[in-house]
Amino acid sequence: MRTIAIAALALVAAPGLALAAAPSAPVAPPSLAGLAADPELEGKVQVAITQQRLEAGGTLAEHRQPYIRHLFIVSGQLKVSNLVTGEEQLVGAGEIATEAAGDWHLARAVGDEAVEIFVIDQLPAEETAASAGGL
Repeated sequence: MRTIAIAALALVAAPGLALAAAPSAPVAPPSLAGLAADPELEGKVQVAITQQRLEAGGTLAEHRQPYIRHLFIVSGQLKVSNLVTGEEQLVGAGEIATEAAGDWHLARAVGDEAVEIFVIDQLPAEETAASAGGL
């Protein structure tokens, strides 16, 4: 598992983040180039990215994290369920699902293909990716 910590405002505000790609085409990770931090938040917010793999048909246990989390799908298809609101997101390669802070979530690989994910956590600067909680 690789972790990259970068000072940034909000990753989803970056243009070109949601890449359009056919599920069978390779998908590049979201670009972090050119992110401009809000001067008021500089040094207060960081983005941590971890790469995860969920085998075909696999389910991630119920989980929650104290901060906003984005799941960028590189390959496969993932169903993310918010266990608090009942909302479900079905996302595939090149798409992003967002998990609300503090809510319980469950994720499941849909279909017969493994799911490759970049997990993107927005954290206070003093936090580390390890302390944000795992998938």
